[in-house]
Amino acid sequence: MEVVSTTSDSHIYDHHFDARKYLDIFYGVDPITQEIDKESIFLLTFLNNVFSSGHVKGQSIIEIGAGPTIHYILSACEIFQKIYLTDYSQGNLDEIKKWLNRENDAFDWSPYLRFVCDLENNRSTPNGKEEKIRRKVSLMKCDVTLTNPLQPNSLPLTDCVLLTSCLICACKTFTDLKIALKNTVSLLKPGGHLIMYDYLGASYYLLGEKKFPLLSLDENIVLEAVVESGCKVVECQMFKDFHIPEEVFNCKNVFCLLAQKL
Repeated sequence: MEVVSTTSDSHIYDHHFDARKYLDIFYGVDPITQEIDKESIFLLTFLNNVFSSGHVKGQSIIEIGAGPTIHYILSACEIFQKIYLTDYSQGNLDEIKKWLNRENDAFDWSPYLRFVCDLENNRSTPNGKEEKIRRKVSLMKCDVTLTNPLQPNSLPLTDCVLLTSCLICACKTFTDLKIALKNTVSLLKPGGHLIMYDYLGASYYLLGEKKFPLLSLDENIVLEAVVESGCKVVECQMFKDFHIPEEVFNCKNVFCLLAQKL
């Protein structure tokens, strides 16, 4: 097994990460039942509740660290007119682009689309959501270690930032984490909302024969970093029914957090 080094000058996600393999391993569903996993049910239910509440709204939302996925914005696409999906890895953005362009080898997100439509009492259809996402989404590179994570690009301050399982991959220390979170929150309007989703107690995950190191967090560190970034925590929920084998991903718990920039 190859343990991917974080000490190299080259970013590990540029040279070692297989976006499609990641999707197949962590987001693939049983071809017969088409059921999504319990963790995704927890996450998508939390996001649906946040966006259907009417408290989190506006013109634009930026997802930082989207990876190769589109499922985090399945409820948000009903609220925001402009959606920016960003990631450090061009390979991840290319994987999203395949889906946006309806390419034959794009990942199939239809089980996730159907689940969210059911959550929303079928006010939208899966096809309708797909069209909204394709119409509203723009792709962009990001790097949370930079003062402006979107450098060399820039955007007007946004109404909502969605930070999805990104910081434990990008940061090596708790100090790094706090700096990265402040950089991310700088993209928000005052009064705008931050939604975080990440893993606690995880120090690695496997992708085939490659082992990727992670920054192991606990709940107190996360809450402290959010407050120091200039936000007030509104809600935090934990998911503990985590079933991925520890030899693949040694996560203890998952959290979803909603905060508001002061």
